[in-house]
Amino acid sequence: MREAEGENLLRIFPGPGEQAPLKGLYLREPFAPPAGRSKSFVYTNFISSLDGRISLPDPRTEKFNVPPAIGNARDWRLFQELAAGADALVISGRYVRDLPHGVSDRSFPVSGRPEYADLLRWRRARGLAPQPAVVIVTASLDLPPLSRVVASGRSVYVATGEGADPRKAAGVEAEGVRVLRAGAGKRVEGGRLIEALAREAQWNIAMIGGGEVLHALLVDDVLDRLYLTLACRMLGGLSFDTLLTGPRLEPAECFGLEALHYDAGGAESSGVEQLFAILDRRARMTTERTLA
Repeated sequence: MREAEGENLLRIFPGPGEQAPLKGLYLREPFAPPAGRSKSFVYTNFISSLDGRISLPDPRTEKFNVPPAIGNARDWRLFQELAAGADALVISGRYVRDLPHGVSDRSFPVSGRPEYADLLRWRRARGLAPQPAVVIVTASLDLPPLSRVVASGRSVYVATGEGADPRKAAGVEAEGVRVLRAGAGKRVEGGRLIEALAREAQWNIAMIGGGEVLHALLVDDVLDRLYLTLACRMLGGLSFDTLLTGPRLEPAECFGLEALHYDAGGAESSGVEQLFAILDRRARMTTERTLA
């Protein structure tokens, strides 16, 4: 099998179209998170099917995971690059509960596998911590044990609301986890979460799991960039996750295309053709177009 990062992509936008290597695509400027630490930079990454599925339930466990029909090593490489640029990775409590083999130091990127060693060197060269911090967003505080992640040397935070159960919060803190209060009720508010992480010197924030968390970031106007892999397959299914979970956004959130690359696929991507899109959030839409 050829190395996933050894083949080129076709840059479609901005033109003119030309070949671009997969490896390092999201580490090279202008796609990398900003080098300056003067303000927070918040970004997220998803892979989606053509019919909008980002996860489906495993028929054996009923836990939601990226569908095998679209998950692939080439997208995974870019996911790891985005994690490598982060000070902190934000995930939902459900994401953690659905981890198939429990929570350990290997549950989160950046992977320690040899093919990703260049990303760990990239972090060291920029004076970053060996691994990004992990931030788990939860209203219920119903979480599996986190002590193995803490023991690995990562900084681990649990973000919850001021109305969360204080006994559960104390139990989390007893594992060596820092609890951040980032909401007036039980739920976390996006703006307060980013402010709390800035106080912890966590500036580059990658949200890597949770449609409800994405909704909170959008509502509070703190998301800067979306990295979206569109896999050219349709999956169907009546039970599924899509990018966003929550009430309708009023006004709508607008994004502008910054870059688009085409991947023809191959053996290492299970033959999945896909598009890698980089979209920056624009000013909020104030009016809706109507059809006459």
